[in-house]
Amino acid sequence: MTERAARLTRFSFLAAPILLVVYGAVRLLVEGSKEPGAAWITGHFAFLFGVLFFGAACEGLRRTVAASAGPARRRVTRAGAVAALAGAAAATTQAVIDLYAGFRAADKPEMSEIFARVQDVPGVMPVVYTVVPVFLYLGTITLLAALRGPGAVRSLVLFVLGTAAIAANLDFLPLGGLCYLLAFAPLRSRVPGPHAPVAARPVPVVGAPTR
Repeated sequence: MTERAARLTRFSFLAAPILLVVYGAVRLLVEGSKEPGAAWITGHFAFLFGVLFFGAACEGLRRTVAASAGPARRRVTRAGAVAALAGAAAATTQAVIDLYAGFRAADKPEMSEIFARVQDVPGVMPVVYTVVPVFLYLGTITLLAALRGPGAVRSLVLFVLGTAAIAANLDFLPLGGLCYLLAFAPLRSRVPGPHAPVAARPVPVVGAPTR
């Protein structure tokens, strides 16, 4: 990872939750946010870029854990990162569809028709809407659970609370985003730079006694 990539990754720990707060606030507070128009477009652009930054943050978490983890924990972390990135890809696709519908439709009924046509395609609902996007949250929880050191448990608890709030009601998106911000912000300083050492693997000693 170059120094520029490391800075972008650290920035994503702030940008992802802040953009989620923006999306949730627009959705909750701005008139016309649930129909085609400027509010819908603004909110869903925030959602799109928030998800993209979320993916970058998950890669930062993977690198942070891998820098000091043993082989078993690195494997768990790798699985968590794959799941999170798959979920981020699905959520990104969802945001692109939402933006397409917002730009294309003249009114809310037409936008509903566009969504119906897209969601009627076999496989779209589980891959884009109902199953795979959940992997983003499950993968991130796995990454945070594998993290060690100061504040790791606090970050995990805050992320789980934020996820539970969003799952309970989408009107809690701003609250969930705030929990994510409090969970991620302290971890920025722990993202390894381009010359950070990687955890050493144990080297077998030749001639050592075995049992």
